[in-house]
Amino acid sequence: MISWRLKAAACAAVFISIGVFAATDFFDPASGLRIHHYTDPVPDSVPGGVTLNTAELAVLIKQESVILIDVLSINDVRYDELDGSWPDYPARENIPGSLWLPNVGYGQPADDMQTYFVSSVNAAADGQRDTPIVVYCVSSCWMGWNAVQHLSRAGFTRLYWYPDGTDGWLTAGYPVSPSEPVPVEID
Repeated sequence: MISWRLKAAACAAVFISIGVFAATDFFDPASGLRIHHYTDPVPDSVPGGVTLNTAELAVLIKQESVILIDVLSINDVRYDELDGSWPDYPARENIPGSLWLPNVGYGQPADDMQTYFVSSVNAAADGQRDTPIVVYCVSSCWMGWNAVQHLSRAGFTRLYWYPDGTDGWLTAGYPVSPSEPVPVEID
C-alpha cells in the first residue's frame, strides 16, 4: 500500500508540473512575448530596454525630451475602420504629454496594430530611431513589457520601460492628465 506521504508528494509534483506548463503557455514560443494573462506581476527587466522606477523617470523627463507612450489596451473595442477613431473607450488619464496607443502591447499583435504602433512612434520621433522612448501601462501589466520589445525589434534603440505605470506615477504624487487614444491612420 502506498503511504499518504508518497501520494501527497506525487500529487504535489503533478500540480507543480501543471503550473509550470500553464505558465509557459502564457508566452509565445517563437517570440518569447507574453500572450495571456496580461495583468500579472511583471519581471524586473525587459529585453531591449532599460527599466525605470518613478524617481528615475521623473529625472529623465526633466533632463531630456522623451516620448512617453501609454499602451493600456481598450478591451473589446477596435478602431473605426472608416476614420481610425476609437469609439466607446473608457476615460483614461496618463502621464502628461503621453501618446495613448492602445492595443499595441499584445504578444501576437495584428499586422494593422503593429503598423499603427511603429508608424505612430516613428512619426513622434521624427524618424530618429535613437530618440528616448518611455513605454508604460499600469502596474502589473505585461503590455508595456511586450511593447518595448516590439519597438526594439523595429529598430528603436533608446527604449525605457516604466513597469509601475500610471499607478506608480500617481502614488508618488505626480499629476496625470486626461487622454484620448491616437487615431489609426486609414489609407
